[in-house]
Amino acid sequence: MKLWVSVGVLLLLQGCSELAAVDPEKAPIVVQTFEVAAQPSSEVYEFPAVVSAVKNVELKFEVAGRLIATDLIKGRKVQKGQVLAQIDPAPYERKVKDREVRHELATNDLKRIKSLYKTGGVSQSAYDNAKTQFETTLLDLNNAKQDLSYTKITAPFDGFVSDRYIENDSYVQVGNSVATIQDRSSLYFSFDVPERVMTLNKGNTEVIATARIIGIEEQTFKIHYVEHEAIPDPITQTYNLTFAIDNAQETLLIPGSRAMVTIQSQKATDKITSVPVSAVFGDGETGFAVWLFDEQQEIVTKRKVSVNGMSGKFAIVDQGLSEGDKVVAAGITYMREGLMVREYKAEQ
Repeated sequence: MKLWVSVGVLLLLQGCSELAAVDPEKAPIVVQTFEVAAQPSSEVYEFPAVVSAVKNVELKFEVAGRLIATDLIKGRKVQKGQVLAQIDPAPYERKVKDREVRHELATNDLKRIKSLYKTGGVSQSAYDNAKTQFETTLLDLNNAKQDLSYTKITAPFDGFVSDRYIENDSYVQVGNSVATIQDRSSLYFSFDVPERVMTLNKGNTEVIATARIIGIEEQTFKIHYVEHEAIPDPITQTYNLTFAIDNAQETLLIPGSRAMVTIQSQKATDKITSVPVSAVFGDGETGFAVWLFDEQQEIVTKRKVSVNGMSGKFAIVDQGLSEGDKVVAAGITYMREGLMVREYKAEQ
């Protein structure tokens, strides 16, 4: 809605500022026209970008205890499944032993009471209690084994240790962050794009995009579109875009690097049609239109158009006009359907 409001305000100001001295009762009125021409849209853009990992995962223990071993060296590459940190397992091993004994007793009791129940030696309730005790101790045993498995943290994927927050012999609480692991199998390039450029290239994700690290300009990397924010920043009126490079493990790229991204439309035939803002009237609610000049009859007719944004002092029109059409470019507030006009032509 902000876009249509800004376009509408500009159109109103432009329309009122032109040909203020013209008397609409006199005919024909001399009008200034603009001939529509389609222009290539494959403009090259460059944006400063920041490199980031495709994924950052904080490692945390799900049980508490004293840290006895770590293999967390910042910047070191780690393999999926590699043990990175361990807390003292002894208390959890004792708990497993205790739960095993309890479950073994409950198992034996269930076998004995079941035999008696079949012969009528015990009641239904005694048999039900034995089954409940068996299931409870089995659950406790499984929970104890799970807690024991939580005394080790392994790498969830191939990656790099980007940060470490603990040291050996420290006491770790449940939920405390131990380290951060980065997945660099792909790297993201994030950058801000002005609203005007986004509007001009709306819906076009088929672009040729490359990136180079600042300071290593001789090497470029091909990157591809991933996503973009749908709402612009309310202060800067820019959209944040994300492009990515795959199989980036062996490159010189590292998260945090500063880069320059170059983007050009992949469709060499892409063209845009634009007319001066002063030629368009209307708003986003009721629609936009222009006054089309008929050279044969020397009259103007109203033509509805679809405005897709602005580029400087021009409105981007994606429907309603063809190359070679002529529109009234000034004094549009004095126009009416079928009005006879004379095209202004500069003296040769």
